[in-house]
Parts: sequence; structure tokens; C-alpha cells
Amino acid sequence: MTSKNRKIGKGTLFEDRVGSCTIAMCLDKRHPDSENSKLFPLCIRFTIYDSRYYYRLGEKCSYEDLDKLSRSQGNREKRIGLETTFERKVRLQEVFASMVHVVTTVSERGILTLERIKVALTGRCETASFLSVWEEIINEKRALGKAGTAENYGDAYRCFKRITGFTYADGFALDSAVINKWIDGMTERNIKSSTQGIQLRACRVVVNRCIGEGYMMPKAYMFGKTRDKIKIPAGSSRKGWFLSVEQMTELYLHWKNHDIDFPIHNTRRKDNPLYAIKDEKSRTQRYQALAMFLMQYLCCGCNLYDLALLRYNSFYFESNGRAFRFIRHKTEDETVDGEGMEVIVPIIEPLKELLDNYAAEPKLDQLVLPFIAEDAISVGEERVRRRVSDVNGYISDRMKKVSAAIGWTVSPTGTYARHSFATNLHAAKVPRDYISDAMGHSLGNRGQITMRYISPWTIEDRMTYNNLLLNLDNKKSDQPQENITIFESGKQAIFEKMHSFSEADLKEALIMLKKKELQQLEQELVAM
Repeated sequence: MTSKNRKIGKGTLFEDRVGSCTIAMCLDKRHPDSENSKLFPLCIRFTIYDSRYYYRLGEKCSYEDLDKLSRSQGNREKRIGLETTFERKVRLQEVFASMVHVVTTVSERGILTLERIKVALTGRCETASFLSVWEEIINEKRALGKAGTAENYGDAYRCFKRITGFTYADGFALDSAVINKWIDGMTERNIKSSTQGIQLRACRVVVNRCIGEGYMMPKAYMFGKTRDKIKIPAGSSRKGWFLSVEQMTELYLHWKNHDIDFPIHNTRRKDNPLYAIKDEKSRTQRYQALAMFLMQYLCCGCNLYDLALLRYNSFYFESNGRAFRFIRHKTEDETVDGEGMEVIVPIIEPLKELLDNYAAEPKLDQLVLPFIAEDAISVGEERVRRRVSDVNGYISDRMKKVSAAIGWTVSPTGTYARHSFATNLHAAKVPRDYISDAMGHSLGNRGQITMRYISPWTIEDRMTYNNLLLNLDNKKSDQPQENITIFESGKQAIFEKMHSFSEADLKEALIMLKKKELQQLEQELVAM
């Protein structure tokens, strides 16, 4: 434990050095015991240049005791109290080794200072705290234009403070007990497990930041799946939250025919049904809510926020109004280039009919459905999110009344639209790769990044697959599924072959595919 060629001074048991810091287990001679002046507090002294920090170990020793500890070899020693002199020496040696490890870890994670060592040992800091780091992350998210994420982190921050009573004075003294107190408090307040999971994940981000910046030690990390760690709840599964193709078709036909019976609310009666309307405006609003729900379903299961920001970009006009293209807002920071996952929506005939009734006139870079966000779009993302959240609530409430009016017991929400899109196409044997691509899911696996530059799905393919979302012909055809199976097996063989390609081979293949795409596009334009 002693640095080479370095003589240990009187009153010091162990000594070592990490970078610019000298660590010593010694007597704190500044504070002799008030009853016995020969006893001094045993401490770990950290020295960087001319500055020192003393960390007391809760024991006292005299110079004589320290000399005995230093010379002890463990040969036939008598037990004094709970341990022999040598056993005490071994225990203190382990304590000292753990302190050296702390300093080593702090040094590896940044500039080695006494303040950072103090924070790592005590969780106290004069210039920062766990709460201030949390606030810093919230402000960073807001500055990056991620108002929704910032709002979620802010909700978690306020909930954490309110239930645990954690303050700035607590510094970084966070442990499993504090988190468990928070979880118990959320459970007592009937906060859903899915919401608890969202808030705990926000807290986990802050903990990781604190560990990364050296404010907390890695061993303080309290989340995980082992028994001694805190498991973050995933929330209840929503796989059952979907409507079948037949149910979706029924909703579409109800919207198209406007044949749902909404009785006028009679003020003289007390038994008016839940779905009774006050006036014709209410009827119009319910059909509009139904249309918005159907649009989310037919637009590849997109959420209302992405629908609110959907624009007539150049892709729409280049495809002659046959498809939309947009970036899923939720995935903007989940890709290598930070551009987010692209979604292409083929405008099949039912979707076109919905758009003809509710969409604005096609103009370059203009919103497709401006009535969703209204004036909030000119204020900022945070205001748009609040507006979309309100509209989501209106749609859910009106869909509940639509469902009751047609005799359904289920009340579909936007979540149903997304899950129904994936489930129904999967049931129709559509390739899973297409479903992931259409929904803007992360590509993930190594080798898949290359596929971002290859367009395996033509608009015709997308039209074929998305036409399976409704059954307007009242018949089933095995031919499309057969074609899909053949296409899928051929595509899989190509993917397997690509694994053996070198980087140069992939680049050459990419160039050839791009040339073929351009030729195909020219042929389509000539045919038009």
C-alpha cells in the first residue's frame, strides 16, 4: 500500500498515490480526544498539492496503537475485544484499498480534485446537487427542441421532490432507500405502473449523468434486474389493444355513409343515452374524430402529433400526390445521423377520401391538417404538444360515444390505431420488415443501416400492403399473400448474400440500385 521509495511518517498507517493525489490512513492530529489527549481520530487524508481533505473513519487511535498495527504480523496475538490487532489491521487495509479505488475511479472519469473526491465519498457538493443535474438535463432537452421529453422529465422531477422530500442540501446522497420511498409513494397515490416506469427512467438518466460526471460512484447505481437492484416496471402490455380489419372497415363505412344514429339530447328526459348530441355541430365533431382515428390507422399507425406536423413536402408532389413522407418526431435523436426514422405513407383510396374531406389544399411545405395544431404551430413545440394533447383527449372522448352508438363495448384510442396497423398487416402475412419500415421503427441490428439507403418498397408495394387494412370488396384473395411470400423469400436470400459483401461491394451494389431506381422513375414519368 505504500508508494515505492516513500517513507511513511509518524502517525500514518498506510499511504498510496493516484495521479496528483496522495492518500494516507493516518491520525487527525488537529483534534485530540477531549478526555484522553493521547487518542486521535483515525482518518483518510487526501492531499492534492497543498490542499487536504480529511475523511474520518469513526475510530480513534494513539501513536502507540498505530505502531502496533504497523508491526503486527498475526503471530499468536491475543484477542482484544472483537478482533486481534492483526485482524484490525487487515480490516483497515481493506478500507484503505476501497478509498484508493474511489480516487482511481474519480481520476478515470475526469479531473481529479478534492471536491470531486468529497462528493464521491459523501454525496455532498457545494456547487451542484442531484436536483440541479436533473434541472440541467430538462433545460438541455428544451433547448434541443424536445419539449415533450422536457415536460416528462419535469413531471418526474416534481413528483420525486414531492414524495421523497429530497432537497438541494441532500446533494448526491441518493440510494435505493430514497428511490423505494418514491415508488411506494407513487403506488399509494394510484399512479399507474406505466407512468411510474416513465418517471423512473427519467431518474435513471439523471443517475447515469451524475455517475458519468463523477458526482456519484458506479457502485451507487441502483437500477437493474437482480434482486438487490430496483427493477423499472414496463407497464401493462397493450398488445390486445387493437381492432380487427372487419372492425376498422365497419368504422370506415360508418364514417363514409354518415349512418350512425346520434339522438338529439332531450332536456325533459333523464334517460338520454351517453352518445346523445346537443346539436348538429356535435355530430360533425364526432365524425371528424372518427376520421382522425381512421387517418392515424391508414397513415401507417402514426400518432396524432406526427399527423399534426404532416406537410405537403416535395416528395408528395414528386410522387404525384400518391404518398406522404415524414420523419417520426419520436425518433429524431435515435439514429446515427440524428435525422430520425423516415416514414412513407401511400395514399390509398380510403385515405384519399378522408383527406378530400378534411385536408387543406395541397401547397408546398404547408400543413396537411392545420386545424389540429391551429395557431400553436407558430408559437413553438411545447405549445403544439399541449394543443395536440387536448385534441387527443377530444378524439378519445368522442370515439367513446361513437363506439357506444354502434353498440361496441371497446372505446378505441390512438394507441389502438397504431397497434391495429401492425397487428392486422402481420395477420395478413405482410413482411415484418415492411411493417417496421412503415411504422418508422429503429433499424437496430448491424448491417441493417445499409438498408436505409436501399428502397425495397415501391409505392405500388406500399399500396398493395396498406390496402389490406380495410376489406371494402368483402372478399379474400390468396394471391396477394402468395406473392408476398415469394417476394419475402427472395428478399431474404438477397440479405443473406449481402452479409458476405465487402464495403466496396456494397457501395457498388448501392450505385447500381440507385441507377435502376432512376431508370424506373423515368419510365413511370414517361408512362404518365
